[in-house]
Amino acid sequence: MNTRSHKGEGLGRRKKMRMVEAEPCAVFYKPQGIPMRELESLVLSVEGLEALRLVDGERMQQVEAAGRMGVSRPTLSRILTEARTTVAMALSGGKAIRVDGGDYLLASETCCKRRRRRRCQMPSAPGETPDKETTPSPTEDGNTGE
Repeated sequence: MNTRSHKGEGLGRRKKMRMVEAEPCAVFYKPQGIPMRELESLVLSVEGLEALRLVDGERMQQVEAAGRMGVSRPTLSRILTEARTTVAMALSGGKAIRVDGGDYLLASETCCKRRRRRRCQMPSAPGETPDKETTPSPTEDGNTGE
């Protein structure tokens, strides 16, 4: 008889939030001269765009880019591979790209604004000291008790 609990089974691990410097300034890219309603679109995650920006746009080493995004180098590599594949398929297939979704946190937001986290897992910005407090106060997390 199997005595293992099935509670939470199949849910997997929660993804670590990826740091992104800013929201994308444009969320749709499409081939010129073709109406959007006639195009198939592919989705590029916000963290995928950030990985492309850092590694390909700013020519940053993957180790440094991973540190900036708060993920491991192998995780950055997976994000980057998926993003490059999406962009390549869209460009070669004449498809639109929609930048949307993902597991990210804007760099301007502090870790104390994240709810239900016992320990801060986000790297601090260069020159910034990490927060000592690990649990947000009710006013910091937007919960005013009302």
